[in-house]
Amino acid sequence: MQLSSAVKTSSLVLIAALLLLPVAGLAKDGRDFAGFYSVSNVVEQGDQMVLTLQLHLFNYSDADLKQAVVTLRASQPAPALAQFQPVKLWRNRTEVKLAQQVVVPRHEFELWQKGTRPALFVVYHDSNGQRWERFAQVSSRPGPR
Repeated sequence: MQLSSAVKTSSLVLIAALLLLPVAGLAKDGRDFAGFYSVSNVVEQGDQMVLTLQLHLFNYSDADLKQAVVTLRASQPAPALAQFQPVKLWRNRTEVKLAQQVVVPRHEFELWQKGTRPALFVVYHDSNGQRWERFAQVSSRPGPR
């Protein structure tokens, strides 16, 4: 009887593992890029803010990326606010540090000051030529690094 119980338990564990495999694959896509941002050299120009945005991003996508472009978007659907220079080669499990002067609407900057994070995306083409645009989860880091 114990053998039969062990077989049933093993079968249930195997079935559960097989059912969870697709979920584990999708979970990886939840945070392919993450890191930190900081803002400096802020100058007010009417309803716009001119500032330097520094990024320290990590690639967890399981792929080496060629010519990846980090794009800053407004929190509301709108055209891109800024694009950083392409990263020639961004290897998996490595970091990049980018800094660029950007112009953002005052209300967007005020949202950042209240804790909303900049909407950053990494745009790249995979080895099959398919275009991907993935969200980069960032946290504030005070001062330039």
